[in-house]
Amino acid sequence: MRLIDKARLGWRSVFGRRRLERELDQELRFHLENQIAENLAAGMSEAEARRAAHRSVGGVQQIKEECRDMRRMRWVQDLGQDVHYGLRMLRKNAGFTAAAVLTLALGIGANTAIFTLLHAALWKPLAVDHPEEIFHLMRASTSGDFAGENSMSYPLFQQFAKAAEPWGEVFATSHVGSKKFGLGTEPEGKITGENVTANFFSALHVRPALGRIFGPHDDSVLGGNAVAVLSDAFWKRRFQADPSVLGRTIYVDEAPYTVVGVAQAGFLGSEAENSVDVWVPATAAVDKGWLGEPNINWLRLLARVRPGTDTVRAQASIEGVLRTHITQVLMPDAAPRFKMMLAAQHMTLRPAPSGLATTGRKYEKPLLVLLAVVGVVLLIACGNIANLILARNATRQHEIEVRLALGASRGRIARQLFTESLMLALAGAACAVGVAAWMTRLLISLLPPTGLPLAYDVRPDFTVLGFTAAVAVMTAVVFGLAPAFRAARAGTRMNLRDGRRITGSAWSGRLLTAGQLALSLPLLVGAGLFLQTLRNLQTSDLGFRPESVTSFAVDFPKGTAKERMRAAYEEVRRRLESHAGVAVAGYAWPGLYGNGGWSNGVVMDGHATAPGEDNEVGAITVSPGLFEAAGMRLLQGRYLNSKDQAGGPPVVVVNESFARYYFGSEPPLGRRIRLSGSEKTQREIVGVVRDAKHYGIRARTWRMVYVPGWQDGTFYVRASLGAQALRTIIRGDTAASDKLAQVGEIHPFEEDVNGMISQERLMGILSSVFGALACLLASVGLYGVVAYGVSRRTNEFGIRIALGAGQRDIRRLVVGQMAGVITAGIAMGAVLALVLGRALSATIAGMLYGIEPTDVLVFAAGALWLGAIALVAAFLPARRAARVDPMTALRYE
Repeated sequence: MRLIDKARLGWRSVFGRRRLERELDQELRFHLENQIAENLAAGMSEAEARRAAHRSVGGVQQIKEECRDMRRMRWVQDLGQDVHYGLRMLRKNAGFTAAAVLTLALGIGANTAIFTLLHAALWKPLAVDHPEEIFHLMRASTSGDFAGENSMSYPLFQQFAKAAEPWGEVFATSHVGSKKFGLGTEPEGKITGENVTANFFSALHVRPALGRIFGPHDDSVLGGNAVAVLSDAFWKRRFQADPSVLGRTIYVDEAPYTVVGVAQAGFLGSEAENSVDVWVPATAAVDKGWLGEPNINWLRLLARVRPGTDTVRAQASIEGVLRTHITQVLMPDAAPRFKMMLAAQHMTLRPAPSGLATTGRKYEKPLLVLLAVVGVVLLIACGNIANLILARNATRQHEIEVRLALGASRGRIARQLFTESLMLALAGAACAVGVAAWMTRLLISLLPPTGLPLAYDVRPDFTVLGFTAAVAVMTAVVFGLAPAFRAARAGTRMNLRDGRRITGSAWSGRLLTAGQLALSLPLLVGAGLFLQTLRNLQTSDLGFRPESVTSFAVDFPKGTAKERMRAAYEEVRRRLESHAGVAVAGYAWPGLYGNGGWSNGVVMDGHATAPGEDNEVGAITVSPGLFEAAGMRLLQGRYLNSKDQAGGPPVVVVNESFARYYFGSEPPLGRRIRLSGSEKTQREIVGVVRDAKHYGIRARTWRMVYVPGWQDGTFYVRASLGAQALRTIIRGDTAASDKLAQVGEIHPFEEDVNGMISQERLMGILSSVFGALACLLASVGLYGVVAYGVSRRTNEFGIRIALGAGQRDIRRLVVGQMAGVITAGIAMGAVLALVLGRALSATIAGMLYGIEPTDVLVFAAGALWLGAIALVAAFLPARRAARVDPMTALRYE
């Protein structure tokens, strides 16, 4: 048959089935009547002729089935019948359906939520042409205090741009952050701005929706043009898509810029988590001195690589540029500490179709670990559903045997049962979309506040929905395929008279339960490790007490005289300390935590510097009251006071690591030091304070110097007042101190500390939730297996009780039989957790703190917890079995 005829027949068999059936009936009737006529002509009676014709033609219904099968589209009709029958069966067993769909919705929803955030933060491509050609030029150090990614200077950017000309185009962005915005000199509010090089848009192939984008003439080492490009969303939101915006002057961080264009719709910048409103040239937005300074690193570099480029050779070329720059420009004047850091730096050409993805890469490892965790949770849920389906199929064995006796093939039965499983999975996936939306919002809420709203587009797109559908199909295969084939095979071993199984056992359910317990234990152990890590970090001694401390910044318009700002800062501090409930206030630059201060060399009287000795220390500018406000304990001497400010004697406070390194057991008070660089003044040490972890909990403690003075830094206020009352006082005192002063964000100092352990908090909370969910699912599965076994053995228990067995004996019998399953599951889980802990130790070691991946106490606690819950789950059905009435049991069928 020609292909076109087959296609036409297939189309008619699907959409013209009734007409084909009528034609088939007419054709069979025609053949039958012709055979009857031939038999009558041969001398047979009418009855004999009809019987002989039927014997000759054969079974009419069988012939019809063969003809239908020849159409090759029978599967469509069968699928429709399977779906219709499956809906009836699922509706008939509403309790089973609801339990299965809810379980699957939780499992699939958790997987979809983690995948959605990973997709939005790391994998969703930028809204540009050919995003696969975008790469991130990462400059990273592999060791030392400065391990991690580093930014680059403008001279180094220029060198990379020239080296990349044979294979691509390098462009840069300096900063995505919150900026003041206004149509006049007075700011109206805050926007999200990005400073970029002039080839930023052209390299990304971003076209203007209105006006123009930046051109080469907007960039200059002498300072770029003061022009701006708006995002399409901001243009429509703030200017109602008014085309006359071109040529208007806007103020970004109080600097005037002329709007020259609007970027194409959908493009929101180089960072997935931040929706940019305004772009300005990087060379126009920074101090002009930065443009020629190789030691000021402020740019992040991207490149568009031409198709067909050997990325290995491209990476080698930029690596060579970096090594030459470090050797010839940076190394000669670098301190020993920085020489080690520079020697460890290297360049990586990272594929970046989704842009820089700074936050996404920060949380990539925790999210991937969580994706594996929720995958295991879904596998446990599949085991649960498989147990439910096995028990349900056992009650349908008589139905299956009848269908087999009527001629249905075992494959047909298995296909029907699998269709029901697939319908369950798809229903669970449909509900999982709503669960995933809620869980995604929860995940984002666990990320620390960054000062910018996270603009991840977490609406389900085709990629996310495709992932959910794929997970649903795989889930149906995992939990539905084996029970379907097992039920179809078991049907041939059934007694048609009473529907009871002749052979078979409950070992399938027990094995599934043991497997669920084995998978649950590693999740519980992992949750225990991450929770202990979080606890260790939260209870770690920081050297200061962040509780009851509120921090805030004070801003002034650009160009405000420093003396006026200094006086305002002191006035704000004085006014704050005058209120009842405020213990003390102080300020520091750049801050007490996270930034950690700047690095500075130190020259010590009486200390001869050895060749190659590291004399770099951390330095922070502080005001009177700062140590008391932060809760930094004084060990020797005194704190700083108002007499030590500008015009006072040159003094300094150091930490105990500084004093121990330079003076050993000798008293440091009264000794003099000088900060290297432009400062020529020798400062007297008047105090020693406890070591504090200014660079983060995980970072080592630096030798620190605390210099009295003023910089536009951060205030720290220790008070016993309520948050709202303190906010009112801060705003009122700042406004009263100077009419130009503006209060920035006010927040508890603990938020800064907690923000540094946000990854650990995310892992601790979610791993414990998913571990508990896995444990619950495994326990429910165990309960279901025991309850089903108890219901099947009701007669046996009745006979045992009638013969004198006590309730304790029945409970011991049921629980004892499942104790082996529980023990085997926990033992397999312990081995699996140990193997995974050792195999992944290198991966998760950086995520743990103060605990080893194979900690014995965590393993023991997880095993005991899982065993206790499993025994409770087994005991409840056993308790019910022990209360069986013998007479009722003996009458039970």
